[in-house]
Amino acid sequence: MIVAQISDIHADGSDLALERLDSVLGWLRRLKPDALIVSGDLVEADFANGYREVRDRLERLACPYLVVPGNVDEHGEMRRVFGDRFGWNSDRPLNVAAHVGDLHLIGLDVTVENAHHGDATPVLGWLADALASSQAPALIFQHQHPFPTGIDGKDRNVCLNGDGLAATIATTGTRVLGLTCGHVHRPLFTRFAGRQATMAPSVARANRLKLDGRDSDIVDPPGMLIHHYAEDRLVSHVVMVG
Repeated sequence: MIVAQISDIHADGSDLALERLDSVLGWLRRLKPDALIVSGDLVEADFANGYREVRDRLERLACPYLVVPGNVDEHGEMRRVFGDRFGWNSDRPLNVAAHVGDLHLIGLDVTVENAHHGDATPVLGWLADALASSQAPALIFQHQHPFPTGIDGKDRNVCLNGDGLAATIATTGTRVLGLTCGHVHRPLFTRFAGRQATMAPSVARANRLKLDGRDSDIVDPPGMLIHHYAEDRLVSHVVMVG
């Protein structure tokens, strides 16, 4: 089973933002993923038009898809455009969950109003109920990361209460395969709650890789993660679309 993940589209009314999204989705059409997850920051300006443009493109991919908001998204407009698809009847939180193939895909809205950091605390009860509702292997996705990245300046805006999130995940034994995020505009791989933890590259312009005060140039084109699940194993691949 193949689950594609894109993140940080940052549609802003410009042609460039949508052209970058089109290049990523064009690559995905040949792969024909079983599902697509979008881990936040879909639109950052011209919200009503932006969400309609993004939704139209996601639906043309012709596979099930799930989205969660990021810190630049406008919750009210996002609910108005996507709410009928995901059953959202209030602006916060915009959580999603669905069974696709063998996997239980769970998206958490960990955003905090008018803030760049996230907080898992308000959604832990919902997550516990979602996990208890199924024995299927689960992949959790959200926008802000609950683990340190080591990238200079980026860990000021983490998802708070990572300990609570990890404890909720731990109650499921081995059923949660991993957790994946967006937000920092860089791909990375680590561990969280004893599981695989990943961050997708951005559709929008990448951030510089700054570690221990050592800077670098930005060279990354738009990208995505491809999560492959088979024989009880989740393997995640980075794909950059130049």
